[in-house]
Amino acid sequence: MTNDQIIDSIRDILCVKKELVGIKVWKDEPQGIPKYQERAFPGMCTQINEVLTKGETFYTNQEHCFCTGGVVSTGIVQPLSEEERDEMIKVHFEISKGYKDVTTAIYYDNESKKIIPPVKEKNAAVQLGLFKDIEDPDLILIFCTPGAADILNRTYTYAEGKPIAGFGGNGACPFAIQYPYVTKKPSFTYSDVAWRKYVGLADEELTVTFPYQSLLRCIEYLPSVADAYKKYGEMVEE
Repeated sequence: MTNDQIIDSIRDILCVKKELVGIKVWKDEPQGIPKYQERAFPGMCTQINEVLTKGETFYTNQEHCFCTGGVVSTGIVQPLSEEERDEMIKVHFEISKGYKDVTTAIYYDNESKKIIPPVKEKNAAVQLGLFKDIEDPDLILIFCTPGAADILNRTYTYAEGKPIAGFGGNGACPFAIQYPYVTKKPSFTYSDVAWRKYVGLADEELTVTFPYQSLLRCIEYLPSVADAYKKYGEMVEE
């Protein structure tokens, strides 16, 4: 199935309103792709919004993101040291107090590291663009309703026999980017206030991320799974 056919299938069957976004990680800075020219605030979530609203394709690195969540999640930079992390938490407290105190914020960070595996390789850049403009992405972001996400989940489990991990917490890049990038397994998350605001999600939308190869293995079953989903509870015809 071609990328255009995948896009048409997901948008038509699941009534997905937003374009699908592709993420491709590069070992070296890519040639022939525009380099992001600004410093995005907070970071990759804002850049994803620019992809959605302007249809742009570009590559980015640590120079272009105030928040390091996206570039850490793709191996562009190493995770912050404890000292750097504590300083970043203090900066975030000046913007939005997401925890009752710094101790709680640090505890949350330590707990998150137990469930999100680290990126072990070193990369140079991340390309962001509409899925239709990236031939072989590492990840595909699908912004959809919970009902559509459930059908995607059932399509994956139908083909692979595996569950999809879902996450909630502060921050979204570890859940929507790092987990599927490292594990090569899909994930979903309702994410957090920054991702929802700066990506531009509607109240009824959440984020489902598929590694490209895992989507290729199951997408052919989407029409039949979606049809069975609508007829759930009825007798199955032999």
